[in-house]
Amino acid sequence: MKQEKYKYFTDAEIQIARETDLPKLLTRLGYHVTKVGSYHSTKEMDSLRIKNRRTWRRYSQQIGGDAITFLQHFHGMRFSEAVNYLLTFQGIHRAREPPVKISPAQRKSAIKEKTTFQLPEKNTECRRVFAYLRKRGISSQVIQAFVKAGLLYEDAEHLSAKIAEKSKNATM
Repeated sequence: MKQEKYKYFTDAEIQIARETDLPKLLTRLGYHVTKVGSYHSTKEMDSLRIKNRRTWRRYSQQIGGDAITFLQHFHGMRFSEAVNYLLTFQGIHRAREPPVKISPAQRKSAIKEKTTFQLPEKNTECRRVFAYLRKRGISSQVIQAFVKAGLLYEDAEHLSAKIAEKSKNATM
């Protein structure tokens, strides 16, 4: 089965879930577990073999895995549901809940509220920007026109060229 995109569990929690004792888990789930030599099996699925109490294989379907994949395959659980179930089975209660999913519209409005764009502070002169643009073949008249119009200036902090765009109501 496909794993979910977001990671709600620590690596340690996932490892604990993977190392769940399968014969105990299957007994809890209502299966009749039997010991067959060095393996375990169930009366309900005689082609199922549990090796080292941690991994399973169903030879009739050529599938196998750990406790998480068992719950996903035979009980239709998603990855997060299976890990939560196994952690609870092991007596581990998580202190934190998975993050709440928000809609794209809510995410956009939250981003708009957080971000207010501000232009960098202008330097008192533009000689570095002027020299830089002249070296790249832009005429001095074009550079001066952009500086006078307030569309081109030198950033005070990084001394780099900044090109501003005016909106329809003449604000930058």
